[in-house]
Amino acid sequence: MSTTFKPKSQMDVGISILEPTSKKNWYVFHTAPRAEKVVLRELSNKGYDVFLPITKTLRVWNNRQKKIIDQVLFPSYIFVNTEERYVPKISQTPKITTVIHCGGKPSKINNKCIEGIKNMLDLNQEVSIEPNFSEGESVRIVEGPLAGYEGVLVRQQSKTKFGIKLNEINQTVFIDICTSLLEKIPSL
Repeated sequence: MSTTFKPKSQMDVGISILEPTSKKNWYVFHTAPRAEKVVLRELSNKGYDVFLPITKTLRVWNNRQKKIIDQVLFPSYIFVNTEERYVPKISQTPKITTVIHCGGKPSKINNKCIEGIKNMLDLNQEVSIEPNFSEGESVRIVEGPLAGYEGVLVRQQSKTKFGIKLNEINQTVFIDICTSLLEKIPSL
């Protein structure tokens, strides 16, 4: 499950409809703790294209009651597809603490990574993240709904997992996968 909001109107954010939209990139913003959904509503009400990856998780409470809840996949992070010139204005939104940047410029997230995460969430399987992931083999999925995506291969407790790494926030999204659907990517 993912939450994506498209702009209601191009004019809401001061974009001329005649301008090419190819200048848009995905940027990642850090939010205050547990404020992702508030920021999502605020930015989408302003007309921005916002993506907040959400997954269903089984939670067991202290009284042993079990409940499936929506959980933000990347706590304190939200993704916005916009032009770089709007990044400072978005950064001023209440509950956004900063934009993730590298070398003084806002970090751009590859569109293929965002689409891959959306496709993983659409498969209705358990999705997990691993912070600070640095090991594993580079692989490509050769068939199925995620065909063409490249990532890392990990084995955990006799399960094979495929991951898409988001270097900008130092986290990797994982999904269980059969090794027969994978091919090795030759190292350069």
